[in-house]
Amino acid sequence: MTAYNFGDIVLIGFPHTDLQGVSKRPALVLYDAGDQDILVVRITTQEYTTEADYKIIDWRKSGLFAESFVRFGKQATIEKKYVIRKLGALAEPEPETVKSILRRIFKL
Repeated sequence: MTAYNFGDIVLIGFPHTDLQGVSKRPALVLYDAGDQDILVVRITTQEYTTEADYKIIDWRKSGLFAESFVRFGKQATIEKKYVIRKLGALAEPEPETVKSILRRIFKL
């Protein structure tokens, strides 16, 4: 079984919030416990500027095809079998920035 790391960017079928369908899109891996599931957050090209959103600075180096934003309010646990492929990973120092955003929004 493939293992993923915090900061990996994968292409997945991301579930709609109404659970009535999925859209193929990139997602940021937050956690892989070593079982069949991973915790991910949605990545989109739509610009959002809430405290729970993050603009990926080095999107090209991260394996993305366009300027992209991470939506921390749009999390999902998915089975690894729905990962289509790994696109890349956040470039340094962005993983640390992402961790600080997570701490802030979850008040950790």
